[in-house]
Amino acid sequence: MSTRTGPARPSVTGAFEALDGHLARQGTDRARPPLRYLRRKPGRGLVAVFGPGDRGDIYTVTVDERSLLEVPAGEAAPSGPTVRQFPDDPNLPYLDTVMAPSGHRVLADALESIARRVHDVPPDWHRLDVTAEPVRYKPGDRCVIRYRMGFGDPAAAGGAGTVARTCTLVAKLYQDVHEAHAADDLLTRLRARAAVDWTARPLGVVPGLPLALTEDLGSSRDLVPAHSGLHVVHPGSEDAFEVIGRAARALAELHTSGLETADLKRRTGADEAGKAAKRAGLLEQYVPDSAPEVRRVTGALCATLAGLPADTVRPGHGSYKPSQLMVRDGAVFLVDFDQFCLADPALDVGYFLAYLRPAGFWYHRAGRRAWFEAAADAFLTTYLHRLAERGESAATCAGIAGRAPVFEAALLLKIAARRANRLHSPRAGEVAAVLDEVSRSLGLAERRGGQIRGRS
Repeated sequence: MSTRTGPARPSVTGAFEALDGHLARQGTDRARPPLRYLRRKPGRGLVAVFGPGDRGDIYTVTVDERSLLEVPAGEAAPSGPTVRQFPDDPNLPYLDTVMAPSGHRVLADALESIARRVHDVPPDWHRLDVTAEPVRYKPGDRCVIRYRMGFGDPAAAGGAGTVARTCTLVAKLYQDVHEAHAADDLLTRLRARAAVDWTARPLGVVPGLPLALTEDLGSSRDLVPAHSGLHVVHPGSEDAFEVIGRAARALAELHTSGLETADLKRRTGADEAGKAAKRAGLLEQYVPDSAPEVRRVTGALCATLAGLPADTVRPGHGSYKPSQLMVRDGAVFLVDFDQFCLADPALDVGYFLAYLRPAGFWYHRAGRRAWFEAAADAFLTTYLHRLAERGESAATCAGIAGRAPVFEAALLLKIAARRANRLHSPRAGEVAAVLDEVSRSLGLAERRGGQIRGRS
């Protein structure tokens, strides 16, 4: 039986065609780089990032929002797609500067000074070169960069012109210098005042640039490889449960860090209810046959979220999931604190549990639910144990455990809605599976009873 679909889904075909035309007009035989990033948000249009390709080239294609919709008769036609080659990004005006560090004296000198200190480079060694490579790029928003600096030993064979050591640093470029200072300050407080060792060491902000520097936690190409948590936290990994346990302990330490929170953005259950309602609307639009069930489940979810206590708040990561972990030689590091906030600690717990579901879960692949339930139990048990070790009461621990499934349910809706935003087809069966899981999470919270309203 066929399933009715909603309004015509925006197609990514226009982005492919726009880039192909751009490359053809350049008169080169350069192949189109692979699609790496795709987002579509109402009111902001479609953004597609292609690359890096074989030559390291990256292109951003932006399609105006009106181009994705049916324009009423009589209205002006929307503008065509815009193609920009990295590092051309008008909303990140310093991107071209930070990607060519040798041409910016202040930046090059700052990188050299920090690299010498962090990597203990002998003072008589000369800096030979400094290069930049993009690691993660979000058009118009941020860019993570890895800098490599070669140093030469004058006493070695070949003299100071031969690279004797290559040192690396990582930086994140923001839109505004205040954001860079805030990011650096947060890591400084975590490392120095909370005495944690699961973040990259902050190394300051480059004068005059919105560029925050940190130590390089490494990459998969290193002799001792560093991997994203997604590479490790899955059913086929022997190290998954060890990493999950370390991630749980780190989160408990973050929540009990005692950091000053006066300047943090506050996130409440009511805030999450508003977001859940918007995500439900998107699912209704693209899978209208599921609309009655979406409304029923989301109504219960939003009512429960809105009723959660608003005074149970701690410093929170704000987007805690396996992809926000780096794993190296048994150590686990937390990264990307851009959503750091003041929130119910159950938000972070529910966030991680929602994203802990492995690939194939929504299609009932063999063993996926059993693995998830074991992994979720390991995460929550370890987290609560660490909270207790840090002096939290049994009532506080039970309250967080009781509220976490409610936030988990809200984040499950986010996972489903993002497939539509990224132009993956939200199949009716997949949406039904997500809604069942939302109901399951709410049922778990109800079985844990009055703990939902328990206060810390």
